[in-house]
Amino acid sequence: MKKTIPFILTMIIFCGCERAKKAELAKGDYFTVDARKIKLDNNSQLLLSDYFENVDIIPLEFTDDCILKEIRKIVIHNDNIFVIESDIPGTIYRFDIQGNFLNKIGSRGQGPQEFLELQDFSINEEEQIIYLLDNAKQMIFCFDFDGQLVERININQYASRLEYKDGLFYIFRDNPPVGDDLYSLIVRNIKGEIENVYFPSKKYSVNFARQVFTKTEDNLIFHPPFNDTIYAMEDAKLNYVFYFDFGSLRLTADEIEDMYLERGDQNLFNRERLSGIDNYFQIGKWIYFNSLYKILSFSFLYDMNSQELKVAARFWDDLEYMFYNNKFYGQTHDAFIGLYDVNFLNNNIERFTRYEQEKYISSEKKEEQIKKMKSMMRGDDPEEMNPWVIIYHLKKD
Repeated sequence: MKKTIPFILTMIIFCGCERAKKAELAKGDYFTVDARKIKLDNNSQLLLSDYFENVDIIPLEFTDDCILKEIRKIVIHNDNIFVIESDIPGTIYRFDIQGNFLNKIGSRGQGPQEFLELQDFSINEEEQIIYLLDNAKQMIFCFDFDGQLVERININQYASRLEYKDGLFYIFRDNPPVGDDLYSLIVRNIKGEIENVYFPSKKYSVNFARQVFTKTEDNLIFHPPFNDTIYAMEDAKLNYVFYFDFGSLRLTADEIEDMYLERGDQNLFNRERLSGIDNYFQIGKWIYFNSLYKILSFSFLYDMNSQELKVAARFWDDLEYMFYNNKFYGQTHDAFIGLYDVNFLNNNIERFTRYEQEKYISSEKKEEQIKKMKSMMRGDDPEEMNPWVIIYHLKKD
């Protein structure tokens, strides 16, 4: 479906002084998803079994060198699992596909091979290289998977998010105050030279640092904070792909500006508005993303074939009866990636008994699931366990 490009909100968010290098957005075919009549019910849920064939559970090994806090991003490539933490990450952790800890990649420090402020990472699948983004040094560190430094690339810009595809770096920061070019999205080649820039900065000092890039099997997807438009990046060009029309639930330009001026998004809790598209993932016909409404995060699932949009406050795990309020942190070519907080292990075991009493599962199923859960525990104390990675395999069409 084609219609007038909904570019007004995007330009208001990222308006500012024009620069000579600014690229034009490609105005090709794109889809408008009508989300104006969605119902945001705090008690709504989607059944996992309606969309997923099965799940794989991978407990990440806990060692003296590998003690994980909250995880922000997970990438799985060729039987390797790469993880970055949310709060002041000090390294990238690498595991095998069984969850065994292999090594750290990069470290914080003042040395020439060390970063000061690790923000993000991306994988060069063809050359088996991992790129680490250092905001403070304004540099990209290039390591092999064993943690050996290959080279450093100067980028002369503050940045919070990074993705690599086909010889190009896509680098993002909300409204950078200083740097090479005052644009939120800058595309650089492998030497660090600028190829294209998008969205002029308004020079706010606040940076919301949300995950704005998604690598699918075929595309690199870009979704700016507090926005309702999805773009695809190809050869340094930005193309419209989807526009989600939230109608009156959409944040206004004034509300977005208030969040930047007030240096936080707490005022979202007091508004009957969706916070835009966050944690966007796309596999085959399926699109998944989160959006915050007041204090609750809703999950959206869109079928591109039937053009049907489902929204719910949570997924109900009727496959393993282990997981609750599911949220995805990454994707493979055929599965979404989630996490399980092992601090809820004891609650889960108690929940099995309640599910049996409420006739959701049989006593045999309860014992089977308790045995399965205990067999995956790497130790007896949840305080000495790392999170579990959950792979949700989508049903085949």
